[in-house]
Amino acid sequence: MRVKIAEVVGEKCESLDDGARLYRVLHKELQNGSAVELDFTGVQSVITPFLNASIGNLLDLFEKETLMEKLVLCHISQDHLQRINEFIDFKHRMNSERTTREMMKDLFEEDDLGDIES
Repeated sequence: MRVKIAEVVGEKCESLDDGARLYRVLHKELQNGSAVELDFTGVQSVITPFLNASIGNLLDLFEKETLMEKLVLCHISQDHLQRINEFIDFKHRMNSERTTREMMKDLFEEDDLGDIES
């Protein structure tokens, strides 16, 4: 499936609402195992709130590798590509750190190490 972002969101991909709109389209396709071609023709700006609500929320549900395989970015400027790649790396790192913290918390709770008194 091809998604023309400028038609779904507009030429400025900036708001949480814009990101949520794109998320709904992408989530449906990815849940079905389909690849999605994201066409950035006409897109002038891409900023973090938009990325959080779209790709960020997808990264909470799908592995980074799955998204990298299923989302094909086309007609995208070098600046937008760099911003998206940096965002994906940052979000992946944050999710990994959260998972590590949760595992450590579970480990300490299992061993009753979380209740050490002074």
